[in-house]
Amino acid sequence: MLNRDLLMFRRRGKKIVPLFEEAASAFQAACSTMLAIYQQALQKNASRAQLQDNLEPLFNSSGDKKLAALNKLLMDHCIFTSASELENAPLQREMIFKYAAKILQQPPDAPELFRQQVARMLAADSVTLPEDIYCDLPEFDRLTSIPPWTAEELVNIYNIAQVQGLLLYADNLEVTVSDTEPMALRKFMRRLKFYRLLAEVKRASANEIKLTLSGPASVFGENRKYGLQLAAFFQVILLMKNWKIRAELQLGKTTKGNVLALDSADCPLRGNIRRWAACLPDEVALFIKTFRKEAGEWREAPEAELPRIANCGTFFPDFSFERSDAVGKVIHVELFHRYYFKELEGRLAFLEREPNFPLVIGADRVLLDSEQQKLLTGKYPSGAAHLFFYSNYPGVEKLRRMLNKVCTAVWGDPDK
Repeated sequence: MLNRDLLMFRRRGKKIVPLFEEAASAFQAACSTMLAIYQQALQKNASRAQLQDNLEPLFNSSGDKKLAALNKLLMDHCIFTSASELENAPLQREMIFKYAAKILQQPPDAPELFRQQVARMLAADSVTLPEDIYCDLPEFDRLTSIPPWTAEELVNIYNIAQVQGLLLYADNLEVTVSDTEPMALRKFMRRLKFYRLLAEVKRASANEIKLTLSGPASVFGENRKYGLQLAAFFQVILLMKNWKIRAELQLGKTTKGNVLALDSADCPLRGNIRRWAACLPDEVALFIKTFRKEAGEWREAPEAELPRIANCGTFFPDFSFERSDAVGKVIHVELFHRYYFKELEGRLAFLEREPNFPLVIGADRVLLDSEQQKLLTGKYPSGAAHLFFYSNYPGVEKLRRMLNKVCTAVWGDPDK
């Protein structure tokens, strides 16, 4: 993600216009040069410091902060490994300095003798003097992987990052998405839930959804983490065939009311993520992977009919599951996290009236302390039969037990 000083935009009154770069331009040529420098550094297993030295002539010849933005994007996607094989390099370095200070009270005549004396003192403590005592520091880490981007792809990634950087300052984000494939809308809404964003959703038609997401500037506490989630979600928006966004930005204490408005019809952006599976947060991807291994008779049912609630209409669960030995018996799962809490009591009240509705509810423990949990479950005893609590993200075994429990309550014991 780009820092505020690396964002390139102009103001037209209250309107914020990102300054996108074009393919087949001088900027793309600079991308090619920078990628070549990274590729050469990878081949030579260069250190961070060596890579920075190789980039210095390019930066000095231009002075353009857009190059600094490109460098940050590449650095964020590179993998470096430590060049040190020492288990506790800082402690050993401290021992070396201590022994060296003692020797300097009566220094030997030659530098070679100085090193030999330090080595002998370390050997008494079963410590070997390394060739380079600073090799554990970050600047000596070795480059072991770079992103497989072309220059044209890097131009597009830079343009996307400009929008994502602006969204970190959003008060709110209005999004309209449409697609001729109904499954695309469902996948879109699942990702919205996975990213744990605050949203008011309106279904305009069978193929169009309008939603308003709260921005990090309007969320108290952990707003940086929330802002990163919102910015990352922009990649999901780009997966839709048609989209529009309008964000109110707060780019400073006295600069409220700025507006960012973009439309797929006239915007040059295209997602560099092409598969829906690539848009899963790490904890969700891990949960799904573990579920497929350990869930026994339960399996995902992503194409199951969406559930409906009287007077509320269709809603989008986080997951839908069915038993492999009872096709059609689908249990939906809805998770309530710290940014999506206000509807929890309403959902429990609904289950109090409809205790046989095939729905499991999970609530993050951060929402309620133990006393508040007791009060809530006591108020809705039938709804509480569908409810479980989790920390950060549900465990597979706990969810499997809840699926079996609700399945038995709704359809009877499937094993009988």
